Amino acid sequence: MIETAREALADLEEYLLVASERPREPRLAANLTQRERDVLALLADGFRTAEVAERLSVSEHTVRSRVRTILGKLDARNREHAVAIAIRHGAV
Repeated sequence: MIETAREALADLEEYLLVASERPREPRLAANLTQRERDVLALLADGFRTAEVAERLSVSEHTVRSRVRTILGKLDARNREHAVAIAIRHGAV
């Protein structure tokens, strides 16, 4: 029984090693809400957080929160990366 557990653990370790070496693909921009797309479009146009907040009639805190959510959904490293992903996938 211990040998079976060891084999299962070895298989799991091998799977995790292979999976970690595979490049991660960003999630599709289709998961974004319309408001998140609006934020991305304004960022793509070069607007800063305060300017995005003013245009969307929300607080800067809300914009920063939406950007964090966008980064997570797109698996992006930063705002610029998120904009690039969104453009590639036709979200903006």
